[in-house]
Amino acid sequence: MKIYFVRHGKTQWNQERRLQGMTGDSPLLPEALVEIAALGDYLSDIKFDAIFSSPAKRAIDTATILSEHNHQSQDIVKKTELFEWNLGIFEGMLIDEAHKKDPENMAAFRHHPEQFWGNPIGAENLGDVYRRFIRFMDWLSKQNYDNVLVVSHGAFLSSTIKMLTGTPIGELRPGGVGLDNNTLSIVNYDGDKYTLNKWNEKHGR
Repeated sequence: MKIYFVRHGKTQWNQERRLQGMTGDSPLLPEALVEIAALGDYLSDIKFDAIFSSPAKRAIDTATILSEHNHQSQDIVKKTELFEWNLGIFEGMLIDEAHKKDPENMAAFRHHPEQFWGNPIGAENLGDVYRRFIRFMDWLSKQNYDNVLVVSHGAFLSSTIKMLTGTPIGELRPGGVGLDNNTLSIVNYDGDKYTLNKWNEKHGR
């Protein structure tokens, strides 16, 4: 099975450097619609057995455009396991404000997500996030699929994909770098293990 992971297109809050998290959301930017369409064209010849998305509107809208540009367009299946990381009191807050409020915790979230405290601020920790991701992946591994498209979120996918494919826990976000908006990462599953094939690739504009 080949799993095509896509982070949603750039939103208004991304542009404002505001944390969206699980419950926050904002519209895709006009230029993001063009970029997503370009990625859709790049993927247009691939026959996806299913398209899954986080229920967040920014992810669903991204998945819908990708599907519309595919030669075999299909409905989007929403999966709550694919929601963005729940950031508790930080959701909706400007990143700079969050750093001022809790510099140690926010530095951990950016550079060492395994050290992010989570529960004291009403947020998930890395274990919480990975458990729901693995719940989805375990179910997916039992389906008779060849190609699957999964649209989700930056913080969520940056750590979980790396963990899934064997990256050591302390090296999930080297230099604080995660996935960019509207990028493609591909994981191969051979029935036994997951292998990272492509990471954070930009296609089109």
